[in-house]
Amino acid sequence: MHRRQFLRATASLGVPAAVGALSSRDGTAHPTKSTESNTTTATGTSTPTPTPTAAAATPTSGYEPVGSVAVEGATEAVTSPDGETAFVATFDGFAAVDLSDPAEPTILVEKRDISPPGTTQVMQGIQDVKYDDGRLLVAAPANYDPDGFHGIALYDVSDPANPDLLRAFQTAYPIHNCDLDGGYAYLTGNNRDDNPLVVVDVDRDEPAEVARWSLFDHDPVWESVPLRLRTLHDVFVSDGRAYLAYWDAGTWILDVSDPANPTYVADVRERSPEELADLRGLAVAREGKEPPGNDHYAATDPDGSLLAVGKETWNSNFGKDETTPGPDDPGGPSGIDLYDLSDPERPEHLSTIDPPTTADPNINGVWTTAHNFEIAAGHLYSSWYRGGVMVHDLSDPTDPERVRYFRRSSETSFWTAQLAAPGEAVIASSRANPSAPEAPARLYVFPDVTRATPTPDPTRSPTDSGGRTPTDASGGGTGGTDPDGTDDGTTGDGTTGDGTAADGPGFGPAAALTGLGIGAWRLLGSVDAAVEPED
Repeated sequence: MHRRQFLRATASLGVPAAVGALSSRDGTAHPTKSTESNTTTATGTSTPTPTPTAAAATPTSGYEPVGSVAVEGATEAVTSPDGETAFVATFDGFAAVDLSDPAEPTILVEKRDISPPGTTQVMQGIQDVKYDDGRLLVAAPANYDPDGFHGIALYDVSDPANPDLLRAFQTAYPIHNCDLDGGYAYLTGNNRDDNPLVVVDVDRDEPAEVARWSLFDHDPVWESVPLRLRTLHDVFVSDGRAYLAYWDAGTWILDVSDPANPTYVADVRERSPEELADLRGLAVAREGKEPPGNDHYAATDPDGSLLAVGKETWNSNFGKDETTPGPDDPGGPSGIDLYDLSDPERPEHLSTIDPPTTADPNINGVWTTAHNFEIAAGHLYSSWYRGGVMVHDLSDPTDPERVRYFRRSSETSFWTAQLAAPGEAVIASSRANPSAPEAPARLYVFPDVTRATPTPDPTRSPTDSGGRTPTDASGGGTGGTDPDGTDDGTTGDGTTGDGTAADGPGFGPAAALTGLGIGAWRLLGSVDAAVEPED
């Protein structure tokens, strides 16, 4: 388990377990997603009285960022365990961002044009960074690049303002995504052949590959499936398990308790290799863009009992004159599926969180499909490109409840959403401003959902972190008009409308939070700082 996940799990005072009583299993080893049932539609929610055993659900209307900072080239972002620092991939390097004042995040340092020792090549196309125990893994390039350095660089970021390059490892393949767990890096080794998971021991003075695993190792029948339909898009590692998002080949779970010997546990997929192998030409191109399939990102909750699988799809419009999917064309954005992993060998589908609506679901249209996310502190924090940022309460994973939603399709296109500190701050990176293509990408900071206050300890001073009361950090409105003048049909509060909110972050009632640092938020919030120690 990542230390950050452990700290968040222990810090979630008053938050129920992500998976409670679950429906009985049907005996199916590899269930498929049902499009007829277990589907949630996001709506506004009422505000129940907080209790010591549940997070306070609040209406989704008026959810606003409290601050933001320009980070040129921003894509993936991760946070340190104390919630004080975000590390952001910047395509040509990475940036460390100080989050101590959520209303005024500031860049501590930018490391760009990284050229590892022993080479004159520079890392390019960096779209992923991962943090673990004071170290940051940087991978490049995300896609094929004939010139740049292919591989990983490992940094000591225990002092975020002064990253120190520890070592690097060169590869013969691009690395779209990666993960760092303990002394091992897990890489998407898309080598245009078997597209394996590659495990590298980075604790050695000279990092070395220690293992590979691919679909071919499980069943040679996958060799007959078109290459683009079995791309290893992402890898998530936690508590001795690796979760591999293998695009149309589904999501695969490996036991990596011995990193040098990955072994198969289970898989969740919707198409058989025989079905995929029969596809040719435009059918392959359509399958690689449209639902079903396109498993893009997978992650679990901290205890590994709940799995979320996000799918990135559009309407490919190949061979079609229409711009809207018809009855025989399933194209359009996809959402996030939730699975019970109480028995890791028998994943059970629980529900599907639908994507935001869009007036143009085509590959060149307004993207609102699922992208990267995190499950932490009993909630799902998710990004949807121009569909915005959502927070779902997972107290009942068979019926996730959307409790926060921000959307401004004309100004933002979100790459990820991550919890920085429970009850305090959420970060989300927007890779572009569709209304101003020349504008830099930005890292936004949002308030987290309000957490219930634990029973006060009468022995503590009123000035101690235990003597706090709940606070609701909601803000002003959002907008739903796209830059081409078409209405995307949805405002930030889940209602229909065509207005666009005021320009820039941190306005409206949320501006009342300006000037509050993380320390002040801890005094106002419900999460005890004492259970989330400093590094």
